[in-house]
Amino acid sequence: MPTAFKVSSRAYSVLLILYPQELRLRFADEMNDVFDQQIEGAWEERGMLGVLRVWLFAICELLFVAIPAQLGQPIVVVPTLSLISNSFMFLVLLRALSPLAELCRAYRHP
Repeated sequence: MPTAFKVSSRAYSVLLILYPQELRLRFADEMNDVFDQQIEGAWEERGMLGVLRVWLFAICELLFVAIPAQLGQPIVVVPTLSLISNSFMFLVLLRALSPLAELCRAYRHP
């Protein structure tokens, strides 16, 4: 299972990018160490089922802690709100111009 440990460890360290930068800079090494210990312990106690359980908890933590923390960052909020508002304005404008397009088609084909 050493190869699986390395793959799991590497995959988890890549997923740490989803955490806010200040948290990563301060705790990334400790988080990797704890994850590696959990994977090894889970393998010794329950085998692959234990490893899958550790991954399940890690993914849940990413979904419910890391990603919401990232979404609260201004660098994410501002472009997201801009995209949403611009998309909304485009759709409103498109809808407003739809009758004009129908009118143009009507005059083009007598």
